[in-house]
Amino acid sequence: MPAALPPDELVQLCALRDRLAAAAHGEATALKTAYLADKTDSLATLHRKLRVYAGYRPERKVRSDKGRTRLPADTLDFIASTRLASQRQNAHGHATKPIGVAMNVAEQNGFEVNVTPGRVASLLRSRQMDMKTQANARNHLRLRSLFPNHVHQIDPSLCLMYYMGGRQVIMNEARFNKNKPVAMERVKLKVWRYTRYDHASRCIDVRYYEAAGENQASLFDFLMHTWGAFEGRLSHGVPQMLLWDKGSANTSTGVRRLLDALGVNHETHAAHHAWVKGGVESANYIVERQFESRLRAEPVTTVEQLNAAAAAWVRDYNANAIAHVDARVRCDDGEQRVRDDLWSLILQTPGALVELPARDVCAWFMTGKEHTRMVRDSRITFVHPQSGRSELYDLTPWAGEIYNGQKLDLVPLLMADCALRVMLPSADGSDRFIEVEPVREFDAYGRPLSAPVIGLERRQAPHTAAQEVAKRLTEVTWGAGTSTAEAEKLRDKNARPFAHLNDGKGAVAHSHLGKTELPARLLPDAEQVQTAAIAGRRAAEKVAPLLNHFQATRALKERGVAMNPERVSQLRAWYPDGVPENELDNLQHRLTVRAGLRVVGGGGATE
Repeated sequence: MPAALPPDELVQLCALRDRLAAAAHGEATALKTAYLADKTDSLATLHRKLRVYAGYRPERKVRSDKGRTRLPADTLDFIASTRLASQRQNAHGHATKPIGVAMNVAEQNGFEVNVTPGRVASLLRSRQMDMKTQANARNHLRLRSLFPNHVHQIDPSLCLMYYMGGRQVIMNEARFNKNKPVAMERVKLKVWRYTRYDHASRCIDVRYYEAAGENQASLFDFLMHTWGAFEGRLSHGVPQMLLWDKGSANTSTGVRRLLDALGVNHETHAAHHAWVKGGVESANYIVERQFESRLRAEPVTTVEQLNAAAAAWVRDYNANAIAHVDARVRCDDGEQRVRDDLWSLILQTPGALVELPARDVCAWFMTGKEHTRMVRDSRITFVHPQSGRSELYDLTPWAGEIYNGQKLDLVPLLMADCALRVMLPSADGSDRFIEVEPVREFDAYGRPLSAPVIGLERRQAPHTAAQEVAKRLTEVTWGAGTSTAEAEKLRDKNARPFAHLNDGKGAVAHSHLGKTELPARLLPDAEQVQTAAIAGRRAAEKVAPLLNHFQATRALKERGVAMNPERVSQLRAWYPDGVPENELDNLQHRLTVRAGLRVVGGGGATE
C-alpha cells in the first residue's frame, strides 16, 4: 500500500489532474512545471503521484497510420486462405500450417511478402482472419542424452491421408471418427507415418508406407532407410539405444532379433511414458504442420512421390534452409541451434557413428517361422492360437489380387482379436500386408454389423459473424464467384484448392524444396558393427581363398613382379600358412616399393 499523502497535497494533485485533463495540446508541460516550482519532487515523482493518488491516465494520441500496412491485401488474403484450407477437420479445428509456412507458400506463388510473421499474425487478428488454436498442457520430464546417435525414438502413426484410384484423399472429422467406423473400414490401405527422432540433435526423419496397419515389413524397411546413409540427409548410423511403444510390429521376434544383432539396447515403454511422448510426438507434430500441411495445396498421387517430397523437406528442415520458417532448436540454455549443426557434433565422440550393415545381412536376422494357407473361393481357414479353433477369413475385398489354389504367407496377431496379417504378393514386386479379422457375419438381431446405424446424419451448424470473412476467403481459395455451397461440394469431392493459380497449374507448396545449397560438413569414418552375431555371419560369407606359396609366386609373376629366391623367402616369412587371395594387391605393392629402395653411402640415406 502506498504511503498516505497530506490532505492539502492530495487536493492539489486532484486539482492538477483536472487542469491537465482540460488542457489544450501543448499546455501539459507548462502546468506541471508551474506545479513543481515550489516543490522538491522530480517530474518522474509527480507522474507517479498523479497515477497512484489521483488516478490520472493521460490519453495517448492515436497513430496516424493505424490500420494501414504495406503488405498487399491479396497476399494477406492468400495467407489466411491457405491456413484455413489446411485446418484439420475435427471438433477442435487445429491449424496444421504455421504462418511462416503460409508466407513461404505465398512467396513461391508470386505474392509479395514484405513483413515479418509477427506482423502478419497481428494483421490477421485485426481483420478477423486468424485461427485460434489450443494446445493441451502437458508436463515433460527433461532428459539428457550424451551425443548424437546415443538415443533414437521411433513411432509409427496413422496419417491423415490415403490414396485410392490414383487420388490423394485427406481424412476429415465429419466422415472419419470413432463413432463412424464404417467409413474407416472402407479405406483398406491406409498411409502410415514412421518418424525417427534423435534425442541429442533433435534431427527428424520421416517415411510413409501404404498398409492396412502397422507391420513388421514396413518397420524393417524404415530402420534400413533411417539408419542407412541417405543422400541429402546428414544424420544416419545405428544408435546405442532405441525407445518405442509396445506395438505388435515393434515387439516382433524378427525385429528384436535384428536389434540384438546390431547391439542396440531397445526398450519399450508404458502408455504416456515421458521418454517417448516428449521427443518423437513433438516430431510427429512438426511433420504434420510443417510438411503435411503443404500436401493439400500441391497433392501427390502415390506414396513414392510422397516419400520423395518428404525427403526433400527433411533435408531442408534439419538444415534450417526453408525461407520464413525458423526450424532451429530453442535449447534450454537460451541459444537457438540448427539441427544438422548439432548432429555434426558427433565428431567430438569417437565411435558414436556406427555404419548400418548391408540390407541382406540385416534381413537374415528377420527370418522366422511362417505359415501358409491355400485360397478356396476367396477364403482361407486358420487355427488361431488365441482361440484354439479353426477360424474363417474372408478375402473377398482382394479377390482381384488372389486366385484359387494360391498359397498365401500369413502371421497370426495375438493382440488383435484373432486377426491375421496376410501378405498379398504382386507381380511387380510391390508385396504388401493386410490385416484380416475372422468372419463375424451378424449381430444378435441378424443384421450385418457393417450396416450404417440409423440416426447418424451430417448437420451444418448455423453461420456466425466470423464466417462473413470466410465468404471472401472462399473465393481466394476456390476462385472468384465461388459460393459457400459450391465450396462445400468441392471440398467433399476433395478438389484441389488454389487450382486457378499459376495459369491453372495450381499452387506451389513443396516442389521447390530440396534445391537450396547446404554447407559441406566433415564426418568421421564410420565404424563397423562388431557384435558377435554379425561378425560371425560376415566371416562365414566373406572368407577369401588361401593360395600356397607356389600359387602365390605364379600369380605375382603374372602381375609383373620379378620373383627371385630372396623374394620367395620373404613371401614365406610374411605368410607362413599361405597367402589369402585378396592380399595379392597389397603384396604386389609391398614388393614393388621394397625393390625401389636401396642404401646410398654410409649415412643411412635411402632413395
